[in-house]
Amino acid sequence: MLRRVKRYILLTGLSALLAALLTGCGFSDASVEELFTLPRMAEEYTGLTKELDDLIAKGYEYASPTGGRNIQSVQMVDLDGDGQQEALAFFRMGSDEKPLKIFVFRLENEAYTLFCTIESSGSAIDSVYYQDLNGDGRRELIVGWRISAEVQTVAVYTVEREPVALMSSGYSRFTMQDLNGDSIPSLLVLRTDGNSQSVAEFYGWQDEQMGVAYRCVLSSSMVSLNRGSMVSGRVDADTPALFITGVDEQGMAVTDILVFRSELGLVNLALTGSSTGVSNAVFAYRQLPPQDIDGDGSIEIPDPDPSWSGEQTDGLVRWMRCSGDGELSVAAETYHSLSCGWYLNIPESWWDWNVEAVTGSISNENQLNLNINGDPVLGIYTITGENRENRGRLGKRIVLRRQTATVYAGELYDAGAYYGMDEDLLRRSFNLIVGTWSN
Repeated sequence: MLRRVKRYILLTGLSALLAALLTGCGFSDASVEELFTLPRMAEEYTGLTKELDDLIAKGYEYASPTGGRNIQSVQMVDLDGDGQQEALAFFRMGSDEKPLKIFVFRLENEAYTLFCTIESSGSAIDSVYYQDLNGDGRRELIVGWRISAEVQTVAVYTVEREPVALMSSGYSRFTMQDLNGDSIPSLLVLRTDGNSQSVAEFYGWQDEQMGVAYRCVLSSSMVSLNRGSMVSGRVDADTPALFITGVDEQGMAVTDILVFRSELGLVNLALTGSSTGVSNAVFAYRQLPPQDIDGDGSIEIPDPDPSWSGEQTDGLVRWMRCSGDGELSVAAETYHSLSCGWYLNIPESWWDWNVEAVTGSISNENQLNLNINGDPVLGIYTITGENRENRGRLGKRIVLRRQTATVYAGELYDAGAYYGMDEDLLRRSFNLIVGTWSN
C-alpha cells in the first residue's frame, strides 16, 4: 500500500512538471536545464585552481602552517579592506635556496592572478596571522618560520608587489595583544636574549618603522613556557593583561602577568615586591590554565589544594586574583573533575570550613561526595551507558546537565540545608569544563 502511495505521488509530480513544460508555464528552458545541472564553481575560483595546479605541476608541494588558528593550505583573507578576498597559498619547493613560499593571489578583472611572493629558508611554516598593526586599514602578514629544530623566526610583512619585512626576530612564542588600550593589537614576542634571560618584547611604531618599544623580564625559561600557556584577559575592568605561565621541571606553574603602564611601559605585575626575580604566583600545576572562573571579567590563577597530588586528575582549587598593584587574593574556590569534565563552585561560606572530597565509581558511573566538617552535603554523578537517563533520576537525584553520551546528576544529603546548599544553588554552581584556546 505504501509503495502505491509513493508511486502515485511521484507520477503526479512528474505529470505536473510535464504539464507545465507543455503549456509553457512555470519553467523556462533555462530553468529546467538548471534543475539537472551540477552547480558550477565561480569562474574566478576556477582560474585560481588552475594557478595552483600549475604550481604543483612545476614541483611545488603544499606546506600548510603547522600551528595556530590558520592552518589551511589555501586561505582567503581580505588584506587591504577593499571587500575582495585575497588568496594565500602555502607551498614548499625543496630544491630552492628559500624553499618556503607564500603566494598571494589578488582578484583582478574577475580572475585571480599572482600578486606577490613571500619566501624564507627553513623547514616549515610554524604559524601565520593577519593583523592591522598600525591602524591604516590594511592587514600585515605575521609569519612564524621554523628554520630548524632549535631556531624559529617571526617576521612581519607588508603585502605589496614587492613585500617589505618590517621586522624579524627569533622567538619561542609570539602573540598579538592590545595591552596599551589604543584598540590596535601589537606584536608581543617571547624569547631568550643574549644574556640568556627570558624576556617579553612589545613592538611599536616610530617614524613608520617597527621596532621594540618596551621590554620586561620573565620568570620562566622558554622550555618551561613551551609547557605552559598564554591567556589574554584583564586584571580588572580597566586593565588588559597577558597571563604567561611556564611549567618547570618540578611541576610548578609559574605565572607572569604583563600589563601596560603609560609612565613605565610593559610591566610584570607578578614580580612586584619579589626579591628573587621570580613571580609571586607559583603554584602546583594540575593542567588548569588561568581563566575567568567566576565570570567577573577578570582572569584568576589556579592554586590547587595540597591534597591534590600530581598523579590525580581531580581536586579542590583556590583561584587567585591579582590586583593592579600585584597583590594576590582568593577570588573563588572550586572542585575540578578533569577526569569527568566538570567543576563545582564552592560557596564562599564554606571556604573556612574543612571541605573534603570523596570519590568512587561503579560500572558506567563516577561519584563524588563533598563533606563539610565530616558531614556529607552533596553528591555529583557522571553517568554513561544506555540507562543513564533513568539512573540520573534514581532516588533523590536531579539531572544537572546532559551531553551526547553522558548525564550529570546531583543529590543533596540531609546536611545540605544546614550548610546553605539547595537545588537552585547546586544547579548554579555546577559547570561543564569548556576547552579554551591557548595562544
